[in-house]
Amino acid sequence: MVGELLQYSGLVTKIRAMAGRLLTQEEYERILGLQTVDETIAYLKEEKTYGKIYSGHDEIKHRGQVEALIYNSIRMDFEKICCFCNPVQRQAIKLYEPQLQYENAAPELNQDYFLKTWKQISRFPKKDAKKILREVFGTQIDWLNIMWGYRAKRFFRQQDAEIIPYIIPVYYKLKKTELQNMIRAQSIEEFEKIVGNTAYFKGKDAFLQLQDEISYHQVMLRMYRRICKKYPASLAPVFYYLYQKEQEIQKLTSILEGIRYQVAKQDIRTIIMGK
Repeated sequence: MVGELLQYSGLVTKIRAMAGRLLTQEEYERILGLQTVDETIAYLKEEKTYGKIYSGHDEIKHRGQVEALIYNSIRMDFEKICCFCNPVQRQAIKLYEPQLQYENAAPELNQDYFLKTWKQISRFPKKDAKKILREVFGTQIDWLNIMWGYRAKRFFRQQDAEIIPYIIPVYYKLKKTELQNMIRAQSIEEFEKIVGNTAYFKGKDAFLQLQDEISYHQVMLRMYRRICKKYPASLAPVFYYLYQKEQEIQKLTSILEGIRYQVAKQDIRTIIMGK
């Protein structure tokens, strides 16, 4: 235990400092109160994290340029984190790198990536790190499969043969038979009933209903908080920070897009804060 604390003390301290610079709800409210993209750019230039990114980029005027810099901020954070990692820690977080979206690089959320990563996790040398990696990637894979099946049934009315090619053939808490039954469901009601009987809808973390993206992010958020509490001196806080940073970037780009297209402030607030 002491060895683990020593291995992760510097890394966890760094992550704690970086997490302290994430935007607060009060700061989101200030941004939501801005009227134009120019005002938003000016605000971000003065903000403690994004101000450093804008340094030397006084020519930035357009939303697309702003978004490119915002997306690149997660790349900069990732590189900083790697500098604080030992070789084994770096090997673990590198598994997550293809998911990061930044300028000229779209995230690789596809079957090949997840299959390759799951195999690498199975061979990972550190037992506790392997547990965390399985929890992070396993939960994500289960819910990507659930949400793809949900959309395919509810919005696209797709049949089994059309859904199967998009399913990631990896099973964590979601059993293979449960996923197969979801795909074969004849209606969205039957699909929801099957999902309701899975491990994700039982116990203290159970959900009252399936709500597309909302459920996915609720599950991921609860999972990260749980493993950070269980493994405070580990890679868990690192993965949680990257997830939070990704959410922050998505919220900022949604605000910029909403302001550009003159979306009502309350509608933007609902999109980014759920209220």
